[in-house]
Amino acid sequence: MRSRLAFAGTVLLLGVVVGLSRARQQTGDQVKPVEVAILAESNWDQFVPGGKEVDAIYGDIVLRNGHLTAVIAQPLATRHANMTVRNIAGALIDLTVRNMPGDQLAAYYPGKTDFAYRTVSANDAAGREIPLSAPISTLSPVGVSVRADSTDERPEAIVRYLLNPSDRFVSVTTTFTNRGQQSQTVSLEDNFRIDGGKEDQTRTPNGTVDHFWLEDRFWGQAYGLDADGYKLQLTSDQRVTAVKYAGADGMSTVTLAPGQSFQFTRRIYPGANLADVHAIALSLSPENASTIQLAVKNQQGHAISRAQVEFKRDGATYATARTDGNGMLTVVLPKDILTGDVFAFGRQIGTSLPVVTSNSQPTVLNVDLDPGLVQATITDDQNQPIACKVEFTPLDDGAKLDFGPETGEFALRNLVYTASGKFQQPIPPGKYHVTISHGPEYDALTSDLTIPPGATAPLVAKLIRTVQTPGWVSGDFHSHSSPSGDNTSSQLGRVLNLVAEHIEFAPCTEHNRVTTYEPHLEKLGIASRMATVSGIELTGIPLPLNHQNAFPMRMTPRVQDGGGPVAGPDLETQIERLGLHDNRSEKLIQVNHPDIGWMFYDKDGDGQPDSGFERAFPFMDVIEVHPIDRVLNLTPSWEVDGKRFHNTIFNWLQLLNQGFRIYGVVNTDAHYNFHGSGWIRNWIQSSTDDPAKIDPMELARATKQGRLIMSNGPYLEVTAVESGKSDRFVAGQDMKAMSGKVTLKVRVQCPNWLDVNRVFVLINGRTHSTHDYSREKTPDAFRSGVVKFDRTLEIELKEDAHIIVATGNSGGKLGTIYGTMSAKTQPAAMTNPIFVDINGDGFQPNKDTLGHPLPVKNAPGR
Repeated sequence: MRSRLAFAGTVLLLGVVVGLSRARQQTGDQVKPVEVAILAESNWDQFVPGGKEVDAIYGDIVLRNGHLTAVIAQPLATRHANMTVRNIAGALIDLTVRNMPGDQLAAYYPGKTDFAYRTVSANDAAGREIPLSAPISTLSPVGVSVRADSTDERPEAIVRYLLNPSDRFVSVTTTFTNRGQQSQTVSLEDNFRIDGGKEDQTRTPNGTVDHFWLEDRFWGQAYGLDADGYKLQLTSDQRVTAVKYAGADGMSTVTLAPGQSFQFTRRIYPGANLADVHAIALSLSPENASTIQLAVKNQQGHAISRAQVEFKRDGATYATARTDGNGMLTVVLPKDILTGDVFAFGRQIGTSLPVVTSNSQPTVLNVDLDPGLVQATITDDQNQPIACKVEFTPLDDGAKLDFGPETGEFALRNLVYTASGKFQQPIPPGKYHVTISHGPEYDALTSDLTIPPGATAPLVAKLIRTVQTPGWVSGDFHSHSSPSGDNTSSQLGRVLNLVAEHIEFAPCTEHNRVTTYEPHLEKLGIASRMATVSGIELTGIPLPLNHQNAFPMRMTPRVQDGGGPVAGPDLETQIERLGLHDNRSEKLIQVNHPDIGWMFYDKDGDGQPDSGFERAFPFMDVIEVHPIDRVLNLTPSWEVDGKRFHNTIFNWLQLLNQGFRIYGVVNTDAHYNFHGSGWIRNWIQSSTDDPAKIDPMELARATKQGRLIMSNGPYLEVTAVESGKSDRFVAGQDMKAMSGKVTLKVRVQCPNWLDVNRVFVLINGRTHSTHDYSREKTPDAFRSGVVKFDRTLEIELKEDAHIIVATGNSGGKLGTIYGTMSAKTQPAAMTNPIFVDINGDGFQPNKDTLGHPLPVKNAPGR
């Protein structure tokens, strides 16, 4: 194997000379100083960049000039960006342009994650160290270096991030030095992570190239990477691009003799779009590039805002960029003959339009679209502004509508979320079916709307609250956004989604970090509309079993994990750690999407019953039992796409019979903002119906006590009394009924877009033979208005029993309010159990397994 060796000092000097040369070739922008700072409370607002994917915390290092901001993660073994972007010590974690900040970088790992960077320093162009005790500002180049010590297998690695005042890129130089006694071979490779999946992202196809690029078209951020003298060998998935650097000899490895060093440099650069990134690559030969202004307009002269222009050269896509709110776009393009295809609202509205790169006047791209404007004013029945969701379904044949990806905020796919009931939304002309909704306590409004070309169409509506829920508030205890690390949804968009769906209480439960929704509620001016509290979902191994939500959690802003506990090595250790966190502070602990068989009866997963993860049981307050419509068919398992799964509700009923007092909850676990939140919810007993006055700890305690109704829409009210007495009991409570006679008051309400056709009572998990009502068999028990069922039921018990009431629409559908994802779901709701003691010695479980063995791990799918 051939070695490519160089003295570190020689290559470092060459890198600086090349960097300065490139800086002189930039445009004539005013030069601003290079600044370096360690992030702290005193300088946070000054230095932290903006963007959906910013992961900086106190102690990270900012390196910036007038063009860009870069954040280097402090070199600590415990430094992680989020649940899935881990081991980022010394990595570049945030990178964005300063004029349009919009960080989308998850992490750029020099040397992948093979090196343990543990020290950091700042230095000038000559390598002299500069103290980091205070922020640095200088018109000279500055580098930030992180170092990993050598091991028997790996050389010492020093990564230097160098920034010149005029550069639009960061130079990244790695110096490998063999400090050992034997030869060492090192790979020249990096990892570049930006999560896509649901985003409108493109990146360089896999293969060998001179220049790697990636663009997020919707969020407006692009990146480039190259290295002088090397080809880039790329292997990508939806998250990570692995980059190997092959020299002139085709080799991407270097062998170092003891005491020898090797160094190589690459450039990484951000842009507001792919055209910007290519422009930086073109800066080495500016005579071949031209800065041009474009205007996208229709034949009527109206500007098209947020239009996407796809520039093509010789029929191949060169770059893309979006127009601003005035339909204007300034880009640097090659002087070759180019054309542009133009897209808006998911439609192509211009094809092969000539792009002139030599004129001094703006080039106008004339397109075939004259959008209308929906001007909405939506109020409640008191004529007050109301948050809501508005869905536009095109009625014209073949018409498409796409406002943006389902990770978005105010407008995404064919939805508009509004926090105030007012919005102005550009939209292609045509006919639309419009659905306006605000969760299942309100009737939905539907109508057809014609949008004239170039005109404003008023949308005036009043949402009427028909379902009354005094003393109970709606909540979703489990949802996610980008800080979780397993999705890329805007957290602001998550809050909009929750509020528009009339969720009155939602803790913030991102994976493995304590965080809060409060800044978003304040920004939107709706802090009084939804109560919230800091929380966490602690997620560890084994997956998917070891997930627990907890709230309230004390949040320490801008520190690792928000000050929360770290995930444990196993379920029992992790849940104990969560329960004992913050000096055993009072909190609700929720077990998420469990495999009940594995968790409670089959710890080693061998299919043979055992005592389960028993150390964890005392810490469990509630457990997720969705999908809730499985209560309508209480079989032990159910089938999806040819695979069988445990029926979690059936297993939960078995669990209750064995004496476990763990109450049920249902949540969306929403990861995306397109109909993500709202379609499953809990109603929790509360002393106030006003979200502004909700005490999160009161709701946590009510949930711990099971005073909670689970639903995907229908509102179910149940109270119990011992026959002839007046003390009333609700879900979760213990009652004595020495006579064995219990009277249930059962009432079901639905808005105009829901219905139920069945109500039934479960006694110790078994359907009561008398109290099983359906529209088919007992039509007189049901109504057609808002109140679907309202009856008093008499039950006589022969033994202690837990009583659950359920309702639903067997064979029905949840409807179109929540999109196609949940449209096939059957409406359903159920209470938590009321525990009835009939002989005064305390409730005694009957140990009934409901005719089937207790579950074990993954049994139906074996």
